[in-house]
Amino acid sequence: MAWPGLLEANKEYLDMECLRKIKELRSGVFLSQVFGIPLLVLLFQGQWNLRPLTLRLSPAEVLAAPAEAPSKGKQLLDELVRKAKQEGELIATIQSSWSKTLIQPLADAFRKRFGLNIKVTLANVAPAQHFPIAIAETQAGAPPTYDVVQGDDAEMMQLVGAGGSQKIDGWEALLAEINTLVRSGKVRSEQLSGGPFKDHSFFFMANVKQIIYNTRLISENDLPRTHRELADPKYKGKFTQPPWTSHWEIAPAVFDKFDKGEWLEIVRRAGRNTAAVLPEWPGVQRVVLGEFAFALAQDTYFRRILAQDPKAPIAYKYLEDYNERNQVYYAVRARARHPAAASLFALWMTMPEAHAIWQPLELIAVPYGESKIDREQALGIEKSGAKAVGFLDNQRTTELLKWYRSEEGRKYLDGMARAIRGE
Repeated sequence: MAWPGLLEANKEYLDMECLRKIKELRSGVFLSQVFGIPLLVLLFQGQWNLRPLTLRLSPAEVLAAPAEAPSKGKQLLDELVRKAKQEGELIATIQSSWSKTLIQPLADAFRKRFGLNIKVTLANVAPAQHFPIAIAETQAGAPPTYDVVQGDDAEMMQLVGAGGSQKIDGWEALLAEINTLVRSGKVRSEQLSGGPFKDHSFFFMANVKQIIYNTRLISENDLPRTHRELADPKYKGKFTQPPWTSHWEIAPAVFDKFDKGEWLEIVRRAGRNTAAVLPEWPGVQRVVLGEFAFALAQDTYFRRILAQDPKAPIAYKYLEDYNERNQVYYAVRARARHPAAASLFALWMTMPEAHAIWQPLELIAVPYGESKIDREQALGIEKSGAKAVGFLDNQRTTELLKWYRSEEGRKYLDGMARAIRGE
């Protein structure tokens, strides 16, 4: 008799729930563990046709077998969820350029994933504008405006360096518990929180900087080839750039001979050439309208424009000296009012299920992801031969990033932000 039939014949000794689980598993090893039957011996001796009375375990004895203890990640997750329910609220930021139509789906999916019935407020916030406020809050010992915030490498490094973030204890085990890419081994936990960001900040998306231009107003050959050429007077009034420093800040780690003061002067001269200092997305929109010949922007917005209008007169070009790979992270704020809910949100935003909500609309790539957009970004950079440089790429870039969390580094970035405006 096959063993499922054997179980049916002895079901008076088994409670129905136990029988259901055993049927689902259909595992000889499990059967051996539960009933104490040495199956390999039985198979060798051909003793499958056991008499019904061979099984003598009662339902109580079966259920009394010790249950497997929950993993460390499951225990930590259960504790965070318990605390988040007690907190009752979460206040978080999302990218300033993201559609407000994403707010409700993100909030609903987050609550559903962790079984929370709490108030979730998501606000469109530009980190370049908010992080100086966040650092001031930290220095004053005041409660933060937001529980968890997003920002790029240099922005986040300044916040972490100022003591404006807090660790998520046991984050490796938590990621292995909730993130399918980490649990499967496709992504290592240190890819999501490594280097100077370890324990504090969690990587969830990235863009690559580039020039986006109007093909009716300027040809590719007439565009600047390097960042230094943006200071050429011939480009005065022809382009827009954002107020943040991400197009300029990684340069000290790129060039072998680098003078910080000279670079600030190049940024300042380029700033005086700039027609308007605008966030990247509005700048690209105005390039499409023909107000400016080109914009310093990112690959995301080129995809977004073509998705809206495949015939739009735009193209892109990577600069020849470098193009920053701008990675974006979430961090829980120091003294957050709702730290458990904030921790869950920061980790959840690294997950494919969260990406699947915002990525189809915003078209931003996730370098460790597996979507069509993720693959296209990697392939596009490879085919173009562009020099894409990120802050965690090598020792020089990482050391520069660490320097930006120092007082001297923060002052240098502040000076760079002013230089972008020509000051």
